[in-house]
Amino acid sequence: MKPRILFVDDDDTFRSVLHRELVSFGYDVTSVADAELALQHLHHNRVETALVDLRLPGLDGLGFLQTIKERDPHLPVILLTGHGSFPDAVAAMRAGAFDFLTKPAALEELDIALKRAVEHGTLRRQNRLLRKLITRRVAPEILGESEAIQQLRSSIERIGPSEAHVLIQGESGTGKELVARAIHAASSRRESAFVVVNCPAIPADLFESELFGHTKGAFTGAGQERLGLIALAEGGTLFLDEIGELPLHLQPSLLRAVQFGEYRPVGGDKNEYSDVRILAATNRELLNSITLGEFREDLYHRIAPLTLDVPPLRAREDDAVLIAKVLLDAHNGTAHAGQTKVLTEGALEKLRDHSWSGNVRELENAMVRLATLVEGEEIEASDVAAHVLSTAPRIVEDLPSLNLEVLERIAIVHALRRHAGHRGRAAAELGVAVKTLYNRILHHGVTAPEWDAVDKMAR
Repeated sequence: MKPRILFVDDDDTFRSVLHRELVSFGYDVTSVADAELALQHLHHNRVETALVDLRLPGLDGLGFLQTIKERDPHLPVILLTGHGSFPDAVAAMRAGAFDFLTKPAALEELDIALKRAVEHGTLRRQNRLLRKLITRRVAPEILGESEAIQQLRSSIERIGPSEAHVLIQGESGTGKELVARAIHAASSRRESAFVVVNCPAIPADLFESELFGHTKGAFTGAGQERLGLIALAEGGTLFLDEIGELPLHLQPSLLRAVQFGEYRPVGGDKNEYSDVRILAATNRELLNSITLGEFREDLYHRIAPLTLDVPPLRAREDDAVLIAKVLLDAHNGTAHAGQTKVLTEGALEKLRDHSWSGNVRELENAMVRLATLVEGEEIEASDVAAHVLSTAPRIVEDLPSLNLEVLERIAIVHALRRHAGHRGRAAAELGVAVKTLYNRILHHGVTAPEWDAVDKMAR
């Protein structure tokens, strides 16, 4: 993409001439005559940098700079003036200007300043995103007093100090990332980075670049060298979340990285090394995925010298009640109305008896609904029935004795019927990849007439 520049100048002739020059340099330029129009544009559009005349009618350049710094402190702003003076430059830099140029600035000088500003803004955005992925000295608390949770905490204490990679298995919503952070906190790497890689969220064509980094010019848009997440995890822990969703063709690139910490940046001509411990998580049975040809057996054995199973909430006895109280207290602490909600014994009994197919994530959502929607300070059993149980997916318990093959076929046919043959939406409902659904359709011999709609995209 071309760098987007906002150019603000009230001199119509100068603005028109410089606009054409900036476009010829390869910028995507929006030109306006005053600061108010510029602020309106920024409210609806993102730009990489702003080039602003200091002397403007109404709100001047310094006023614009101060206003935009309050809204977006990371936007680089270059100020221009035909009345350049040392005091102007000092005032501009103190107000947070990225640069200050005197008109008429040489085009080459202006181009260099704009490129520096664009690069500076891009790096700051990338750093903000990376900071969201990286945490240090993580010390999470795994709530619960059930035997299953006590065993899990004991396993974390034993596994944490090891340097071995770990595969964390469990249903969606059970807190696999929380367990990974606890392992990191119990390790000798606790003072170093904990870097999260959300495998299904990264587009397949960008996965290697995100994980291993790239060199300048490695592909279209790679305007500068970039470190990958594995390099940022140096000395710490790399958490590969939902690794079972990683497409098969990308899995070989992980083999040497997992075993030796060896990788090659996209476009690079030599291998790099990163001292990382790999923690991976999945809600799938990877051994079944291996059988189906969806996951590499050699990769499985490299990520799973140690395995840890996170129990579902329904197997944790009274933990749902304890966690519900903690989550509600947390919501009370952030509520703006100042009202403290409490769960009555009847409400707690309802929560205790619920199956929680969505595990802790479902319970957390339930507490948000109850705290937000229930009037008054006490949450009753009727409130749980109205706001939690009425929205929960029903589990059929009186099915005839059917084997798993038959049940899977029934589930596939019903999902396809509900979504008129759309495999993407059916796969999302079933919690599997589209490719997996396609393979299972072939395996069971399911045909279009069975769901009364033809997936035209598959033809």
